[in-house]
Amino acid sequence: MWSSYGHGFSQLLRSARHARRLSQQALAEISGVSRSQICNLERNENGPHSMADPQLSTIYKLALALEVPPGLLLPGADALVERHHCSRSSGQLEDKIADLAPFPRDYIERRRLARLGIA
Repeated sequence: MWSSYGHGFSQLLRSARHARRLSQQALAEISGVSRSQICNLERNENGPHSMADPQLSTIYKLALALEVPPGLLLPGADALVERHHCSRSSGQLEDKIADLAPFPRDYIERRRLARLGIA
């Protein structure tokens, strides 16, 4: 069961990163999550024989850096929200990611510098 969630998470993370026009390195510098961990999450790998299993804090760091709700990175979140009758705009998570505006280059640089304590 987890393999499908891991694969879904990896695709949503990669799609959100691409929509924001961030490299893995830029996302790492903004989020504080290592580039190699981001790479492993996007490939759904955690070593030669295991799938990625990100901690909740990692998901929140990535979501904060991408400026998206953490649920946007979780596969199946829309179905769970509908089942519990919570208010949320309709549409699939993938559609919401496609609607993300890319970050301007100067904004990305400001976020990098701020994360490093230089700004």
